[in-house]
Amino acid sequence: MQIADITEKKIIKVKRSLTLRELLNLFKGFHALPLIPVVDDADKLIGVVFLENLIDLLRPPQTKLFRKIPFMEIDEDSFDLEPIPSMGELIIVDDIMETNFITINAKDSLENAYKTMRLSKKDRAPVVDDANRFIGILGIFDIIWRMFKEKEVV
Repeated sequence: MQIADITEKKIIKVKRSLTLRELLNLFKGFHALPLIPVVDDADKLIGVVFLENLIDLLRPPQTKLFRKIPFMEIDEDSFDLEPIPSMGELIIVDDIMETNFITINAKDSLENAYKTMRLSKKDRAPVVDDANRFIGILGIFDIIWRMFKEKEVV
């Protein structure tokens, strides 16, 4: 069984020029996946917006600098900040998307995909074909469920 067989394909993809306001309105009520795929005109995956990237917009800038330092505790309260309304038009997806992320190849095995996701500590990952075109999103639970199904537990 290949990853493409269990990948969620009904996913909204966005372009890098989409504004923050459009991004937030587009995803309101659609899905709460922890990542938003960013594709170019040829549907090639060029970036990912994680929910953490959106939350970072509400945090003080210095918080981002210290977040990756081990054993560093940051006293932060995202709700104390006052975002300005114009940021909805001034910030675009390209400003907040991650360009360093893992992908799973649609032809990969369940076992390899599971290992890749566990090693990178991700519970969801974008799935791409050999040409790096976006196919969908795969979750750890999708893999686990399929493994139980193959053993006829479900």
